[in-house]
Amino acid sequence: MAEKETHLNGSYPGPSIPPPNQADKRKGRGCFCCLFGCLWKTIVALILIIVLAIFICWLILQPRMFKVHITDAKLTQFNFTNNNNNLQYKLDLNITLRNPNKKMAIYFDKIEANAFYEGQRFDTEHLTIWGFKVERKSTHILNATFAGQQWMELGANELDFNEEKSFGVYSIDLKCYLRIRFRIGDFIGGDHKPKVKCGLKVPLSSNGNLSTARFETTGCDVHLF
Repeated sequence: MAEKETHLNGSYPGPSIPPPNQADKRKGRGCFCCLFGCLWKTIVALILIIVLAIFICWLILQPRMFKVHITDAKLTQFNFTNNNNNLQYKLDLNITLRNPNKKMAIYFDKIEANAFYEGQRFDTEHLTIWGFKVERKSTHILNATFAGQQWMELGANELDFNEEKSFGVYSIDLKCYLRIRFRIGDFIGGDHKPKVKCGLKVPLSSNGNLSTARFETTGCDVHLF
């Protein structure tokens, strides 16, 4: 007797597909997690080594910022003309740069000094041409002269000027923009651009006669950027 042929219609889904091997999936995830964990530990170890190296270098070198002092100031002309709009001035300053570091020299490649009165700049002097180096535990002295005339508008500050004129002492700000490099042995670091601000109270002298007031400074602040 002939066997009956089995006829399948189109709706027959066919044999079932076996599920994926769960063990292989877990193994793949485990390898990835292991690789990520090793990479993360390596990165953390490198960061700790770098931080430790920087800390050790800091302990050895003990770097300190240079110091700025205005040791003397002489103002021989400071008056307004043309309806208090034109300032005529002559100001001489002695500026001392001190490198307090025991193991680092400092190259001063650029020093731009700006003189301000009542928040307005009235002169700019470039105190370096070729640059210079201040050795370890050494001092360098600069002389700056601001002389000429500059148009300025006092406005509401005219009362302050008249009051200072009556006392013969003027509040002048000195702001310096520098470009420096540090040298440790044969290694010279990259450029740094610190800013210096000094507050001055300078008596006016005329015909060689000084005011009874003395030159004063509120100190010089140095900010490294």
